[in-house]
Amino acid sequence: MRSIKSPNWPPTALSLSRRRLLTSAAAAASATAVLGTGIPAIAQSKPDQLIIPDAGGALRDAYVKAHYDTFTQATGIKIVPAEYMGVAQLKAMVENKAWGGGDVIALSAGEAAIATKQGLVEKIDYSLIDRPKIIPQAAHDNYCLTLVAASLIGWNTKKYNAQTAPQGWVDFFTPGKFKGPRGLWKNASLTMDIAAMGAGVPKEKLYPLDIDKAIGALKGVRNDLVFWEHGAESAQLLIDNQVDFAFVWNGRVYGPKMNGQPVDFGFNQALLDGDAMVVPKGSPNQYWAQRFIAHMMQAKTQAALSQLIPYGPTNTDANALIPANVAVNLPTSPQNFPKTVFQDFDWWAENGQKAFDAFNAFLLG
Repeated sequence: MRSIKSPNWPPTALSLSRRRLLTSAAAAASATAVLGTGIPAIAQSKPDQLIIPDAGGALRDAYVKAHYDTFTQATGIKIVPAEYMGVAQLKAMVENKAWGGGDVIALSAGEAAIATKQGLVEKIDYSLIDRPKIIPQAAHDNYCLTLVAASLIGWNTKKYNAQTAPQGWVDFFTPGKFKGPRGLWKNASLTMDIAAMGAGVPKEKLYPLDIDKAIGALKGVRNDLVFWEHGAESAQLLIDNQVDFAFVWNGRVYGPKMNGQPVDFGFNQALLDGDAMVVPKGSPNQYWAQRFIAHMMQAKTQAALSQLIPYGPTNTDANALIPANVAVNLPTSPQNFPKTVFQDFDWWAENGQKAFDAFNAFLLG
């Protein structure tokens, strides 16, 4: 087992930076420039711009095409991307009323739950959003998930195919069931969740997370684990035959698979999380910030995003707008979503320190 630095809690921008790094999929048709909320392009106190700290990289490129530019076309308000802002920076901005840092903040869902617990964000204005159309796990009172990513099992196709590869996390973590090295993210969040499923906990009963069972599963395959730190490593380990199968992110293996590399993946027992939008508590631009979030929650803009980068939409109406050859690789498509489970972001906001302490002790053991 490779050595690792002990991660901190709450998770930092570095530990949750995968969406900065993902490879985008084939380009899609432009999203429509219609707000869909009944709000006219001209409204009271309209600012010239909204500042949106996001994860950057390929995801920002997709956001610009699907969400940012189309909102500008509909309202005349320019969207200005900014560097990623974590919970600590959000807290400092709110406490100091330094509103220039961001009008809408893109956080990981786990960070959004922490920010909610700390009272740093406004409630989402669901009068602007058709909440029944949104996946329930994505529509929280104080934050909305605008996309869904999946943590799942990937494999080297020179070693396995879809029928012979590990079919779930019990296969991944049961000693001797599948021989050979296997890749795993060296971070408690997500890894502890899948390890609990590897101990036999059904995905429907995953929370409250059984930390002891998760650690037991990790210990059982300790000598076969090859830890990776960054998303690119997970796919490269498979491509280079350093591991036979691995915990990977769907966006990281999608590109190599499409480019003919010897990797594939499946959605059975995939663990879901995603990017969440929040409005800083007390922000003077709440009126338009709420309308920007509503724009991101539309079916048409989300369908456009999923055709630019392999993340699932959270508005269920978007599925009908996504071609079948794209939907097969998305975690929230009708054929894949029933196989998956959402991470419980509130559980991690309340219990993350305990889970990280147990994981760090395992790593040092």
